[in-house]
Amino acid sequence: MRSEYFEPERTYFQPISLDYRRFMSDSMLECYRLEYQAIKKVIPDAEITTNLMDFYKPLDYFKWAPEMDFISWDCYPDNGEPYARTSMAHDLMRGLKGGQSFALMEQTPTVSNWLPYNSLKRPGVMRLLSYQAVAHGADTVMFFQMRKSAGACEKFHGAVIEHAGTADTRVFREVSALGQELCRLGSRTLGMRTRSEIAMIFDWDNWWGMEYSAGPTRELKYLEEFGKYYMALRNRNYNIDIVSPEQSLDAYSLVIAPVWYMVKGEDDENIRSFVQRGGTFVTTFFSGMVQENDLIVPGGYPGKLRDILGIWVEEEDALPPDQENAFRYRGKTYPARILCDLLHPEGAEQMDETGYLSDFYAGMPVITRNRMGKGYACFVAASSNEEFYRDFLGDICAKCHIRPVLETPEGVEVTSRQNEKETLFFVLNHNAADTKIKLPFSGVDLISGETYPEGEVLLKGYDVKIFSFQTFQA
Repeated sequence: MRSEYFEPERTYFQPISLDYRRFMSDSMLECYRLEYQAIKKVIPDAEITTNLMDFYKPLDYFKWAPEMDFISWDCYPDNGEPYARTSMAHDLMRGLKGGQSFALMEQTPTVSNWLPYNSLKRPGVMRLLSYQAVAHGADTVMFFQMRKSAGACEKFHGAVIEHAGTADTRVFREVSALGQELCRLGSRTLGMRTRSEIAMIFDWDNWWGMEYSAGPTRELKYLEEFGKYYMALRNRNYNIDIVSPEQSLDAYSLVIAPVWYMVKGEDDENIRSFVQRGGTFVTTFFSGMVQENDLIVPGGYPGKLRDILGIWVEEEDALPPDQENAFRYRGKTYPARILCDLLHPEGAEQMDETGYLSDFYAGMPVITRNRMGKGYACFVAASSNEEFYRDFLGDICAKCHIRPVLETPEGVEVTSRQNEKETLFFVLNHNAADTKIKLPFSGVDLISGETYPEGEVLLKGYDVKIFSFQTFQA
C-alpha cells in the first residue's frame, strides 16, 4: 500500500515522535538481522533479501540496504499513476546499494485487490511495466501470485493462473509471451548499470522530522515536493540516481535536495565539497532548518547551508490551498504556493529578475544562485507547478551540459543501462495510442531482432523496444 495514503501526523510531541520512528525502524531491522543470521547458519552461501514496498515511510531503507544481500521490492502502481512516479520508486531501489541492480519481487499480472476500484491492467500494460522495471535496474521479473487464492484477503488479487485453473486466458498468454521474450534476452541486461550525472538526495529522518512538525503548514509533504523535481526530469528522459545525504557525490554534476529540512552531521560538508569542486547544487524552501536532534540550528536559517547558498531567510509565509503568490522566470509567470521563503542575498545573485509579484514581500528573490569555488548553489524559495520545474530544471541541466537520454514525445519514456561492451536504450510507450519517435542512431531491437535505421520509428500503444548501441557512449 502506498505510503501517501497515510496523512502525515502533526504533533506537539515532535522529538518523541521522531525518536519513536527511528526506534521502530531500527527494531524491525534488528528482527530481520536475527532471521538473516539464522538462515546463514544453515545455508552459509544463501543470498538473502526481504521485499521492500515503494517509499514506505516506517522503514529507513538506507539503513536496511547494507544488511540485504540484494535489494528486492513489490511494485503495485495505483490505477492511473503517472509512469514517472513508478520510475521514481525503481530508481530508489537501484540507489539503495549505490547503483546495483535489484529484483522485482512482486507485481500483479492483472489486478490488485486493495484499491477502492481495482481495474484490470489493459492488454500490453503488464509487459510494459515489467520492462520498465528492467529499464531502471531490475534483473528479475516476478509475479504474485502464481495461482489465485481460494480465500482470505487476497482471493481477488490477480494471478498468472485464475480460479478457473486453465492456461486458456488472456493473462496467462501475456505472461507466457513475456517469458519467451526474456528467455531470448537471456543474460544480456544482467548486472548492467545506469549512468547518471544527476543525483537526488532522499532521507527518511528528513521525511519523519518535517512531517511531524507542528507548523508551518499541513500542506507541506516531503514525498510530493521531492516528486515534483524528480518527475520533471524523468518526463524529459534524464537518468536520475536517488542517494542518501552522506553518499559520495563525485560521480555527479548536479545534486538536488528538495525541502532538505534536517541537515545531519557532516552532510553539509559533503555538499560544500561537491560545489567547490565544480558541481551544481539545488535546494528549496524549508531547508537547513534543524540538526539530527530536530533542534533549530542557531544563527539563522538555512542553518549549515547558509554560506553554501549565500542567502539568509528572514521569514516564511504559509499559504492555504486556495491562495498563491506568483513570480516571473524567463518571461513567464509561475505560481508560488504552500510556503514562501522571504530571503535576503548574502553573496548570492537573484536569477533572471525573479521576485514575488504580490503582498508585502513583492520583489524579494524567489530563485537565487551563489558561486562557491568552481560550482554553484541554487535556491528555490517556493513550491510551484509542473511547467516551472520542467523549464527551470531544463535550464539547469543545460548549464551543467547534461543531456536527456533521448528527446521523445509526451508519454514515451527512455532510459539506459550499460556495461563495458554496449549501451542499451529502453524505449517505453506509456501511451495507449501509437506514437512516433525520432531515433538519432541506427540500432537493433533486442526483443524483435529487427534493425532500425536512423530516423522515425513507430511505437505501437504500450509497446517496448530495447535498442543496442555497441559504440555509443551515454
